[in-house]
Amino acid sequence: MHGFRSALVLTIALSLMVPAGATLAAKAYTTDTQELPLRLTPSGNGKTLLMVPPGSGVELVNSQSYSKVRYQIPDGGIKEGWIQSRFLSPWPPNSSLARELGTENEELKSQLDEVDKEKTGLSQKEKELTDKLTKLNSAYEELKDGSANYVKLKSEYDSTKLSLSSAQANIQTLIQENENLKLSRDVRWVLAGAAVLLTGWFLGWATCRRKKKKGSYYW
Repeated sequence: MHGFRSALVLTIALSLMVPAGATLAAKAYTTDTQELPLRLTPSGNGKTLLMVPPGSGVELVNSQSYSKVRYQIPDGGIKEGWIQSRFLSPWPPNSSLARELGTENEELKSQLDEVDKEKTGLSQKEKELTDKLTKLNSAYEELKDGSANYVKLKSEYDSTKLSLSSAQANIQTLIQENENLKLSRDVRWVLAGAAVLLTGWFLGWATCRRKKKKGSYYW
């Protein structure tokens, strides 16, 4: 009678958990107090296929005083057999729940570690990109300043070159004028000297002629 009530409670609970028309088999859990035999037939005398560890999850196929279940063994194979319904529950026992939570916690921890690694990698990449951008900005500012200085120096160079060319032209003009002045001065000195010599010669010639005329008067 006790077994029938347990099976009835299990059936009602599982029917509430599984919506009408659902095709998926319900999940049930064995008690966490002892191993349970998975039997070939729904009877205490049925052949034991294997022992199901405490707190194991099974897939419920049919439920009466004995429930027909499918159990996935650790190597991945599936065994189908019968377990007394009073040892099954629609909710995982504390130990099984703790194991599941522990497994989920390890998975979440592993995912969190991966996220942390990815975050660290992204942070490092962000820092590298920030440093690179800073260097590029600095190089850009230097190039911009250098370009401005180049334009300024080029303007000063062109202006100085133009002034130098003008000064050189003026110097050449002055040199030419100086040469012309020297030549003119030399010519003037030559002419002046020639005039002096010519004047002296003329005065001497005139004096001699005058003396000759006076001498002829005495004769």
